[in-house]
Amino acid sequence: MASPETLSDELDPETDLAADLPALPLIDDFGEPLDKLIPIPLRDNREPLVDVFEICPQLRWMENSPRFDFPRYGLGRLTLANQLAHAQSLLPGGLYLQIVGVFRPFVTQKQMYDIVKEETRQKHPHWSEEFLTSYINVFSAPPIWDTPPPHTTGGAVDLGIVGEDGERLDFVSPYEMGWDSAPMHIKGLSSEARRNRLLLSDVLLASGLTNFPGEWWHWSYGEPGWALRGGRPFALYGAVPDDEIPQWTAPEPRS
Repeated sequence: MASPETLSDELDPETDLAADLPALPLIDDFGEPLDKLIPIPLRDNREPLVDVFEICPQLRWMENSPRFDFPRYGLGRLTLANQLAHAQSLLPGGLYLQIVGVFRPFVTQKQMYDIVKEETRQKHPHWSEEFLTSYINVFSAPPIWDTPPPHTTGGAVDLGIVGEDGERLDFVSPYEMGWDSAPMHIKGLSSEARRNRLLLSDVLLASGLTNFPGEWWHWSYGEPGWALRGGRPFALYGAVPDDEIPQWTAPEPRS
C-alpha cells in the first residue's frame, strides 16, 4: 500500500531519538482523501437491500472469511445486484464472480476499524496518533455515519473471479495476497495476474461499477467514493439503519 520513504519532518523534532526511528511510509490515498469525501451530500434513494444471489444465482460465495470472523452478507442495493448480474453475463463460460462480502452493518465496520487501528498501533508504536489515523483511513473506512463507509451503504462489494473448480484466478503473483498487492495498478504483476485484473475491471466497468484504486477487489456504486470518482454532485446511498437490514442466509456450499 505504501512505499517507505524518509519523511523526517513528520517526526517529533524535539526527540533526540528521531534519527533512530524507522522511516514513516508515504501515505497514498489513491485520490480519495477523507476531506474530499466528507463534503459530498447524501441523497439516499431508498433502494432496498436484496440478496444478490437471488438476483444472480450464477454468483459464487466465498465460504471462508479471508480476514475477520464477523458475519458477512450477500445483501446489496438493488442496482448493485443487477450490475453484478450483468457483469457475470459478460464473463467467459466457466468463470464466475466470487463474492467476498457486500453489505456490512455499521457496528461491524467500527469494530473492524478499531481492530485494524490497534494492530497497526502495536506494530508501529512510534507513529503519532494523527499519522496513524491518516494511514489507517486509506484502507479501512472510518465509521462516520454522515460520510458512510462504502459497505455500510450496501453499494460496495469485494470480489474476485473463480473457475468451475472454485479456485480463484491469479490476481496477485508474484506478490502474496495482502496490502502489498492491493493497488489495482501496482507494478511488477505477472502477465497472468495483470490479465485477470483487466478481465475483472472490464466486466465491472461495463456494468456501471467503479473501483477504489487502492484495492483491486473493491468496487462500488452509489456511495460517496463512487460519487467522487465520477465527479457526481451527490451520493445515492447512505448507511443502512439496523431496522432496515433483511435477514440473510449464505448460499449452500457447492459440491
